[in-house]
Amino acid sequence: FNFDTRNIALNRIEYIEKLLLASSKNPYIKKFSYKDSKGFHELGLMGKGILLNQDLKPWRYNRHFFSQAILSPKFANEALHLINKLFNELEGYWDKLYLKEGGVILKENKKNMDIST
Repeated sequence: FNFDTRNIALNRIEYIEKLLLASSKNPYIKKFSYKDSKGFHELGLMGKGILLNQDLKPWRYNRHFFSQAILSPKFANEALHLINKLFNELEGYWDKLYLKEGGVILKENKKNMDIST
């Protein structure tokens, strides 16, 4: 961790859209100083992709490629399929935990555990 720099995690779609704007005057492209990016250089990550790329021409190409890939219907369908699969697996774990812990709770406290939404 670098405690001397401020990090912001984007989790709202409108902020991510601003980051991926096609403009060369995009104020949201972060410029790293050499001091802040030594670790990225050592790992070979600096100058690649869309978030750690300081060079505008490859950044535009990578952003375009990324946008086309992530906006394709095949990607969206596959993402939904995998999310459903992972949620069903997690739901199975919750059910097992409920049955395991629920029996103890029901016997000791005579209360029902409700995990419905």
